[in-house]
Amino acid sequence: MPVSHILVFTGIGLAVFLGALARWRHGRLSWNRDVLTYSLVCAVLMNVPFSLSLEFARHVPAAELALVWSLSPLINFAVGAISGKEPLTARRTFAILLGFGACVALVLTREGGAGGKVSWWLIASVINPLLYAAYNWYANRHWPRGGTTFSIGAAESLWTGVLGLPFMLALAPPWDFTYSAFAYGTIAVATLMWVAERISYFTLIRETGASYTAQAVYLSAPAAVIFGVIFFGGVGDIWLWVALAVLMLALWLNNSGPAATPRTA
Repeated sequence: MPVSHILVFTGIGLAVFLGALARWRHGRLSWNRDVLTYSLVCAVLMNVPFSLSLEFARHVPAAELALVWSLSPLINFAVGAISGKEPLTARRTFAILLGFGACVALVLTREGGAGGKVSWWLIASVINPLLYAAYNWYANRHWPRGGTTFSIGAAESLWTGVLGLPFMLALAPPWDFTYSAFAYGTIAVATLMWVAERISYFTLIRETGASYTAQAVYLSAPAAVIFGVIFFGGVGDIWLWVALAVLMLALWLNNSGPAATPRTA
């Protein structure tokens, strides 16, 4: 299934579900200029790395991608420290360096990296945690007045479908493809899961901030590595598990102690 089809079908599906929840919960969508502008920027910042991730997944094992993308919390904190929103301590600086060290070790041990070869696709995938950090920063800093979790989630999802539509029509017209019932079922299940994810994401961004929200990787990183190994990559090599352990240590160092407490929680 082309990337553009996934963006359009899930985007429209999410917009319908979240729009219905907005009407049920608040009696209206509450779409004004600020909400629509904010949602458009969020849609771009979210779907560029999402689209890239679907391409990277064709070239890099799922478990390795999960580790690289788990750098997002550390990048979020680094952005917060540079902008003065997060306290920069020796402990957290060490955590950031340790996290990037885990990523470097992972890259160097792929495809004979220690012998001079590197996985350029794996290196390129580092762009994703950088883009997601930008998304988290913008979503937290520019929350519009009058916006609600449901209304913003619905607007962002609609923009996703609208932005993907020209690419679908130009590059992969739907009338040129035939899908099985399983493919449509997968899209439906993904849409339902992302309804819950969008609600969770915008609630956390609004209430606790970008750095705290990114800590979902505490669960997603090891889970994604384990699922990736089970379903796609056999048992994995020792360097994969070492990189995961080092990254989890870096995340723990970054978030243990009083400085990790969200400001608005």
